[in-house]
Amino acid sequence: MTRISVTLQTESASKLLMNIKKYTGLGLSDIKTRINSNNPLMEADFVNSEDMEKMKELVEELVNNNANFQLFEQDDDYKEELPLEHFMNSFEMSKQIAQNRERMDGILVEEDEE
Repeated sequence: MTRISVTLQTESASKLLMNIKKYTGLGLSDIKTRINSNNPLMEADFVNSEDMEKMKELVEELVNNNANFQLFEQDDDYKEELPLEHFMNSFEMSKQIAQNRERMDGILVEEDEE
């Protein structure tokens, strides 16, 4: 299972704390601890469109505030930095996969009803 994570590496994160809390649901002390220890603020399953949407909103907030952050793509066997452009493309692809799944479910339901 591929997961995407975002790690914040900026010293001036205090102005972002409430926004980070809004997207992650973490407590302020937990956010500060994660920033100071360079741990992920948020992780999302690549195929979970709701999680990816929240992460995209967080990333956009970080970009708009000129925050220094890193995105990582990881699986059981590897972990590598993910360029911002690749993340945005991955988000769109994840959204399309979810839409295709919904369409396929609809088709299967229609076939079962016939």
